[in-house]
Amino acid sequence: MTFNRLTNSLTLIPMMLFSSVFLNACEGIFKNNAESGSNNSTAADTVQPDEQASVTPASLEVAVESTSPVIKPSVPEADIEININTVENKSYESAGLAGSQLISRERSQCGLAAVTQNDELTKIANQHAHYIQHVLAKSAPTLFNVHHENGITNIKEWTGTNNPFFTGISMKERLLAAKYPRNYSVVENISHTTYYNSVGKVVSPELAAEGMVKSLLAAPYHLSSLMIPSLAKTGTSVVAYTPYGKDVDTYQSYVLVNNSATSHETENISFKGIFTYPCDGVTDTNTALYNESPNPVEGTNRNLSTNPIGQPIYISMPTANSISVSNIKFYDIQRDIEVPTDLLDYRDDPHKNTAYELLKNEAFILPLTDRFKSCESGRRQGKNCGLYGNSAYRVSFEVLVDGKILEKKQFTFTTGNVN
Repeated sequence: MTFNRLTNSLTLIPMMLFSSVFLNACEGIFKNNAESGSNNSTAADTVQPDEQASVTPASLEVAVESTSPVIKPSVPEADIEININTVENKSYESAGLAGSQLISRERSQCGLAAVTQNDELTKIANQHAHYIQHVLAKSAPTLFNVHHENGITNIKEWTGTNNPFFTGISMKERLLAAKYPRNYSVVENISHTTYYNSVGKVVSPELAAEGMVKSLLAAPYHLSSLMIPSLAKTGTSVVAYTPYGKDVDTYQSYVLVNNSATSHETENISFKGIFTYPCDGVTDTNTALYNESPNPVEGTNRNLSTNPIGQPIYISMPTANSISVSNIKFYDIQRDIEVPTDLLDYRDDPHKNTAYELLKNEAFILPLTDRFKSCESGRRQGKNCGLYGNSAYRVSFEVLVDGKILEKKQFTFTTGNVN
């Protein structure tokens, strides 16, 4: 990946999170990454196909799959339930703003510049969110790359130029069609979630938006893209709809599209010192990661959907050439226990020499929660749901910078409800 190496060109980093939430969320994450460094090219962006998809790069499609770990919303049920018939099939400006504000708040709390709401990016995100909504409300595709608006043979009446919200096959084409400035880098993140409740009580659009952003912040590759120091502007759209073939009285879906970009003033901004997310004082994080593609634990025989890891810790030193993280301590303050961890960096990167390759100046601490009985309710009660909910964790580690200088870091963060 080149998330921290942005150039004065239309650099595109599309990301997608797909999750199904049946009141208690069923979460799966799929990610694609595309970049183009040319101001003049009109060709579609080069897309690395999702590694879980059995398609060729030329198809520009990825498999949409779902898993079913039982996870709770991040706020008490009494506060999240609204009548499903009060949610209309439309975009919710207030929900989009809630998503953008959460991204901005989490960035600024950890020492990065806040991102400001941008009408142009919001409009582009809203058009594409409606495109995705139209496809998923009219069909149940097995192959659908949500970053692309290409026609798909078996659902061609709902895709490509037949979709009334079509604005361009690739993200780059959509930005150019909207006449967005071509000399700034843009990051796209997409999250989709579906709620089911037999008595028609669902999560409000605003809280759904916050939940989807928190899921992005618990997925390493998505997290790193949202924490690029030079981002300055953001725009988020949240669109509600009834999923295809489902009962309008019991199912509710939301799709969130976020576009964030650098600006002339921030394009060369970096971060001095050791950056982490979460950082000291961050609260209400997710407790677990259930799936991401590319898989951050590939090659370990771990199935994240049934045996998740805890909220990952992102470490970055943008001004360094390389870092080496050691002496990691991950401590559950309330229970007085050490949390086992694994380190993911460029040395043992399972996606080395791919589009997802980690930079030498970044790493992730992955909490291994196999023995935790952190699920609090539902059919998985007493099983592993990542870190314990509403609990404080103290994290410390050492960083050898460029093989010369040893620095230390310690902070405490707090999880939200079990997800």
